[in-house]
Parts: sequence; C-alpha cells; structure tokens
Amino acid sequence: MLFINPEDIAELGLEAGENVDIETLWNDGIIRKVSGFKLVAYAIPRGNLAAYYPETNPLVPLSSFGDSSGTPTSKSVPVKISLTPQLANQRIA
Repeated sequence: MLFINPEDIAELGLEAGENVDIETLWNDGIIRKVSGFKLVAYAIPRGNLAAYYPETNPLVPLSSFGDSSGTPTSKSVPVKISLTPQLANQRIA
C-alpha cells in the first residue's frame, strides 16, 4: 500500500486502488524501484507519501544518512510514482 493525499491522486491523473511503481530520484546511477503498490487515499500532507517497511527499503540509498545519527534517511527519500504496467492477456497455468 502507498498512502497519498486524495488531491495529489487527482493532480497526477490517477485513482485510488490503482497499482503503482515507486522509483527513487537519486543521482548515483543506481535504479531503485519497487512495484505493485496499491494507492490508498489518506489524510496525509500534500506532496508526501507513506508506505510500510521493509517493502520500501530498496528505495533508500545507502549513501543517504542522518548527519549526527548515521541512520538511513528512510523518511526523506525523493521518489516518483507511475502506474504499474499490466501484462495484456496474461495467463497463469
């Protein structure tokens, strides 16, 4: 689940319940992406997202950590979201 402000959902042209991919915006050449998170409209400040750990741990760059604590900046990672591509006529045998 990915919690997002309802106004942000509308502004992005998305709908609650759709599945999205989340990708970190970090300038180190490494692609950090997790897929298939269901959008949940939630009373969260605009421009913010919230999700559960450990599912989103792969988004956190190891080079990003608190100045004095040395812990990963898990609560402050810039990301972009996009619809999860659906496979047409997918068949599971």
